[in-house]
Parts: sequence; C-alpha cells; structure tokens
Amino acid sequence: MQLPARVGYPIFAVGDLHGRDEWLDRLVARLRARPEWPAARFVFLGDLVDRTDTVKALVARVMGLIAEKPGSTCVMGNHDLALVSAAGLNDRPAPAYWVQRYGSAYDHKYTFQSYLGRTPEFLPAGKWEQELADLRAAIPADHRAFLAGLPWVAEADGHVFLHNGLSPELDCPAAAQLECLHRKVWDRAVVNPRFGTNTDRHFTPEYPVWLGADRTLSERPLPLPGKVQVSGHICIDAPDANAVRIRIDTSGGVREPLTACVLTGPTAPPEFVFSAG
Repeated sequence: MQLPARVGYPIFAVGDLHGRDEWLDRLVARLRARPEWPAARFVFLGDLVDRTDTVKALVARVMGLIAEKPGSTCVMGNHDLALVSAAGLNDRPAPAYWVQRYGSAYDHKYTFQSYLGRTPEFLPAGKWEQELADLRAAIPADHRAFLAGLPWVAEADGHVFLHNGLSPELDCPAAAQLECLHRKVWDRAVVNPRFGTNTDRHFTPEYPVWLGADRTLSERPLPLPGKVQVSGHICIDAPDANAVRIRIDTSGGVREPLTACVLTGPTAPPEFVFSAG
C-alpha cells in the first residue's frame, strides 16, 4: 500500500491509537455523521502499536479505512519506528539501539500478544533477539509492508502532519527539515544540531527528534511559515491549538476520548470530534 505524502481537504486527522480499535470504531461512527464524510480523507498521526493487545485488529482497521478513503494516509510514530526497526519489518538489519530500547522502554508485550499470542522472554542470552524474529514472522506480510512503509510526514496546503514537531535545535530551516522528513533523512551532517543543545548532546542516529526523541517539540515546535503542524505523541487533557501547531493526542492508548481534528481548508479553524463524551 503506497501512502500519499500530500493530502487534500477535507481532512480527518486522528491521534495516537495504540491498538484501540473499539475506540476508533466509535470515533469513525461519529465522523460518518458529519457532512464532510463523503469527500474526507484520513490522516492518522502514528503510534498504531503497543499498549493494547488488539494491535493486529487496529492495524487492519486503519488499513481498511485508508482503502475506503482514497487519498488518506498515516504517518509513522515512535512506537511504530521502534517495532519496525527492532523486528526488522523493513527487511534491514535491526539496529542494536532499537533492539535494546524496544525491549526496555516500550509497551511491546501487547504487540507480541496480539500477533504472536504470547508475551516475550529475555533469557537466556539471545532469547530476546529470537523473540523479535518470531514476532516478525507472525506479522502478516501486508501489515509488515504497511508499517515499514509509513511516511514520516504528510502535507496539505495549509497543514503538515507529523508525529511530534519540527525542531528549533537544528541549524536547518523549517522548510529543509520538512524535506528531510519527506526523504526520511536523519543525518547529523545534514540536519546540523546547534552546538550545546540537547539534540547536539544526545544525538541518536536511529531516532529522529521529529518522530519523538525530543518530547518538547509537540508543544513548542519550530514554526513552519504558511502551515500549521498537526501532531500527537504527548498525551494531553484536551486538544490544544494555536497559530503554529495543533495537538490532538488526548488518549495515549490509555484513556478515552480519542480525538479527530476536522480540517475543511487551509485556513479554516480546526473542529474536534471525540470517541466519547
């Protein structure tokens, strides 16, 4: 499934899902009642996996909605990146960074339970790596290809959709960062972290700040002239919008409501629809 990097209006942007297929179904039922539904496209903001043992059903549901609504897309979140990298869903050697981090810092057991029917083990030495290989083998080929092929960013005429946000700690203009996102380029020599910043001190070649490594970017991203950034990543109590960004992760996979942001045009104010309440 080739996902577009450009999206037309009207748009339903949906926050982090983390396997919550029932919540998504409730949200979609409310979106179907809106006048924008016939022409609308979905943009899912990533983090489809982990935290709930219905990940497999959720991924299938998202793929189905994208197929139902041609021109829809889904961008990659940090949880998706961690799974794709650690389990080699992209048919590349798994980076040691993500093999270790997915095992120690992510709610991976729910994804294992969903696809493999059990939780993983870590001992003896080498067991975790074998568990990741078993997980990869258990994930259907179309799910592997879908997750591995998620773009890092999508654009509309007045909005940019990404999991986290653009960074003021890079000596790289916002437009250049956007191009790097489209090309999936995260290279110190290209993005040039500003000396002495946290991004400079803690630069991780495997983990772009735009997808989540710098958690501050959700609230305070580098402005992109002419476009508003729409993001998830950080769970907040209510949608939060200003002239620079719109944040809509009100769930984090741990509570309702799940939020959709309805955008009818480049300069139209955002409207919000919730799965509950």
